[in-house]
Amino acid sequence: MNEPHRVTEDTYILPSHFAIPGVGVLPVNAFLILGEEPLLVDTGLARESEEFLEALRTVIDPRELRWIWLTHDDSDHTGSLRKVLELAPRAQLLTHSFAALRMSGGWAVPLERVRVVAPGDSINVGDRELAAIKPVLFDNPMSVGLYDASSRALFWVDACGAILPRESKDAAEFSEDELRQGILAWESFDSPWVVLAENEKFAKLLESVRTLAPDLILSSHLPPARGMTDQLLDVLALLPTVAPFVSPDQGAFAQVAAALSDSSSTRWRS
Repeated sequence: MNEPHRVTEDTYILPSHFAIPGVGVLPVNAFLILGEEPLLVDTGLARESEEFLEALRTVIDPRELRWIWLTHDDSDHTGSLRKVLELAPRAQLLTHSFAALRMSGGWAVPLERVRVVAPGDSINVGDRELAAIKPVLFDNPMSVGLYDASSRALFWVDACGAILPRESKDAAEFSEDELRQGILAWESFDSPWVVLAENEKFAKLLESVRTLAPDLILSSHLPPARGMTDQLLDVLALLPTVAPFVSPDQGAFAQVAAALSDSSSTRWRS
């Protein structure tokens, strides 16, 4: 787990990363909006839950949280959810209806604290309205991102994630080639359906984001990207033409598994 830091006047990133031996690193981010009614976006991975809660406490007492926006129920977003709900008894859980129901098959989700959100909804959190949006790319159909018009920040879930050659606090620190290769590598794996998308429809989705014109892109798997919306959309426009991702065979998997087992650096860094 890396140290939380401010990305807007009242928004923090709680960053971490996952090292992929011989390939690079995948950022794994959660976010905290310190508005009138503080809101946490996602809760990291279970394997670093203690570090995540410690990092969260450096910014806010969890008891002050009023909202937890769970973008979707994949394991890299739900790791500390149960603990955060216990530590924040007044917080409501904002998430897709099916995400809440699916999670309840594995543990006792407090369904009475769930407030369902779907793309197109607007959520009042005291000093601002947050717009629920469908990210243009996703690996989980229950993904719901958000747009904060007060800071012009787009919380884009897994869209525009990237496998990168190193850690960084700023996407602008990477070259165009590093970003292009990293994004195409991640998204061709994470959203393999995009090669089946009709080009015209996919282009319309991208254009809707260009029209929104966010100042800041906050992806779950990319360092914060300020003033880079057009550049990132131009990369995503290439995806329908990219060769489909081919998963590692048994030999390649064994090599990666051995490297993960042998290297303590693949544990989350405190």
